[in-house]
Amino acid sequence: MVLAAFSVCAEQGAENRVRIDFFYSPGCAECERVKKDVLPQLAARFADSCEIFRHDLTVAETIPLLVAYQDKCGNTDNGSVSLVVDQAVFLSGYAAAATGLLDQVSAALLRRSQNDNENIPAEVPLAQGNAEAAEAVRKRASTLTFSVVAAGGLLDGFNPCAISTLIFFMSLLVVTKASRRTRMLVGVSFISASFLVYTGLGLGFLYAFRRAPNFALTKKIVEVVLGLCMIPLAALSFRDAFRFRRSQRPDDVTLQIPKKTKARINRFMNSRLGWGGPVLGGLVKGAGVTVLESVCTGQSYVPVLMYMLKRNCADLCIWMLLIIYNLLFIFPLAVVFVCFHRGMELKSLIQWSRKNLVVVKILLGAFFAAMALLLLWPK
Repeated sequence: MVLAAFSVCAEQGAENRVRIDFFYSPGCAECERVKKDVLPQLAARFADSCEIFRHDLTVAETIPLLVAYQDKCGNTDNGSVSLVVDQAVFLSGYAAAATGLLDQVSAALLRRSQNDNENIPAEVPLAQGNAEAAEAVRKRASTLTFSVVAAGGLLDGFNPCAISTLIFFMSLLVVTKASRRTRMLVGVSFISASFLVYTGLGLGFLYAFRRAPNFALTKKIVEVVLGLCMIPLAALSFRDAFRFRRSQRPDDVTLQIPKKTKARINRFMNSRLGWGGPVLGGLVKGAGVTVLESVCTGQSYVPVLMYMLKRNCADLCIWMLLIIYNLLFIFPLAVVFVCFHRGMELKSLIQWSRKNLVVVKILLGAFFAAMALLLLWPK
């Protein structure tokens, strides 16, 4: 069949080449295997008879075309890698590409030769593309990915690093005898800045990481290293819970903001207290403190970001997941602040924080253990 196809395509022009649409994600293991093993064979046999169009699945604009091809070809399989031959045959996954791509290209060339190009498929319709794209993005944000992101954001928000910083911040408001209106303005600004800056840090990490040289290898190495790092973090979190339950002393907690960083946060808050009015002051304090405390809270954030990369989420999907993560991150801060604003005393707040520290540490330990498994487990 291959020899027959070659004899036919010798006289074909560029406009009659077989179209190959290659849908891939950067860093995807199956995608790399197709690039390394399958596409070179395609080029060797059909160099002048086909044209490859590459589509990055992490770009949201790619999704409408993929969905349109799935609808046209009657294939709803969402493999990590997909190839569409001549806009008519949908191959999903490495195995299908390795065993079927060359034969399908050869068959497409023969079909064209038998009917003087009458069998060239029409352009795939993209009507309803936007609605289908949104649905595809929701499907790509699978239940497991959403659960990991949601759990990570909520636990990160209950992280003693974040709660202790907010308590110190509110104690400053009490010392300055600020009015209720001023407290509200400063608190809302502080929490809003935390959300925006933490989201920005996540986007910055993903943007920079995706542009790392040899992305696929770099991502795999970081996944393994980060997964291995999660194991001691899980052990330390469980140990913190055990030690604090016995002694009730904060100094026995290993995973917390380093004392030097705490001192810097305290100096930063004091120096900016009342600076630029309640709204601007709250924004500046919230932004600065979020960056400083990310040394501690990043222990949960970075693994979740890497897991999102491992799942090859599209850009729109990443935006949605980051917003969900960071809304849940500020949720505990918002609840604590509302309680304080409605009259809860700082002494009661501190007692509540200490009482629940053991539970939070156990949950964080379980989360770190789960992240180790998810990052180290082959996709």
